[in-house]
Amino acid sequence: MSPEVADLFSVAAAVLPVLACLVEWAGSVGISERHHSHHDTYVISSALSRSFAFAMLLMGAIGLMLGWLCDMGGFDSSADVVVPFFSAFVIVLFVLWALMRRYRVSLYDDFMDVRPYLGSVRTIRYDKIERMEWRGVRCGTGFRSLEVISAGERPVRLPGVLDLEHILVHIDRDDALVGGMPQRR
Repeated sequence: MSPEVADLFSVAAAVLPVLACLVEWAGSVGISERHHSHHDTYVISSALSRSFAFAMLLMGAIGLMLGWLCDMGGFDSSADVVVPFFSAFVIVLFVLWALMRRYRVSLYDDFMDVRPYLGSVRTIRYDKIERMEWRGVRCGTGFRSLEVISAGERPVRLPGVLDLEHILVHIDRDDALVGGMPQRR
């Protein structure tokens, strides 16, 4: 591996976690549910987001320390292998963290706006919802993700890490909920 590429991995292992931690420190309000006068907004919890930033910081530091120890002769392995391994973890987790921080559901009186991980904001009118189905595996909240299917549109998936109980109460379309409310674990 060329020294320039190795340096890029070292920079990624050092800079991306610090950037994520600075954004978390400066930008998080600490609550995943915000009530405004005309709408409610739900985002991924700050505890989950901060744990990703901490994991990046920890893995980046371990990778840089082990790379340094390899260069000093402490291990028979090459720093050109060790640092990119840890840096790859940091880069993938940084992308996941950035996408999750972007996700948002805003609930209004008769429609909701969903800003997905990728793509533009989708507006779903409550009266146009044909059905809502539970999908995937249970998350730490005890819920699976909720897929909302509207007439003539692509389904929208609300991840189980959001406060789905409050979202469902606000939507108030129990008739469209296939299988009813699951019991929390």
